Amino acid sequence: MDGVIIDSEPIHQQLEVEMFFDLGLSISEEEHSSYVGTSAIDMWTLIREKHVLSKTPEDLLLYGRKRYWQALEKGKVPLVHGALELIDTLHRAGFMIQVASSATRPTVDKVLEYFKLGDYFKHRIGGNEVRLSKPHPEIFLRAAEQSGSHPGQCLVIEDSANGVKAAKAAGMVCIGYANPNSETQTQDLSAADLVVDALHKIDLALVRYLAG
Repeated sequence: MDGVIIDSEPIHQQLEVEMFFDLGLSISEEEHSSYVGTSAIDMWTLIREKHVLSKTPEDLLLYGRKRYWQALEKGKVPLVHGALELIDTLHRAGFMIQVASSATRPTVDKVLEYFKLGDYFKHRIGGNEVRLSKPHPEIFLRAAEQSGSHPGQCLVIEDSANGVKAAKAAGMVCIGYANPNSETQTQDLSAADLVVDALHKIDLALVRYLAG
């Protein structure tokens, strides 16, 4: 969802940097980049292992979610260019479309409701509904199970190195989306079956070809 359907990575990065400052944390850009694609709870858990933190990962997740939802409602999180067109095209062609996001399920539901995309996604799963975060494949395997699909029938669009690794570990075809507006410019997407820098480059013929 983040960085593929919505251009949320810039605001996520900004809010996280502000939180790091408020917490007195010195997080390098390299370390910060390594958390892209993982769930917020896992990010804060890993940070707590490396740095001194008085607040719990759960408290920080809820605080970060509150600030993010405020940004969303203020119109600071746009749709990725071409995302709605791609979603609608695939939906009309009869493909089952799912969200499998490291964001928590409440945030997934909030975003889809805000952008009126809920009818496209009957199946969805958030990072708080799995035990292990990306790059572990659990979330994609659970998504396949949720929709009654074999992993080999699934195609994933991912914008992070952790997400690509998770998709390939799940045995799925993966398109890497190098979102030019986000932190994912620095992400290694080379493990994907194909990398594109614009969603309009993913058309129905390509999806059908990659999906076998």
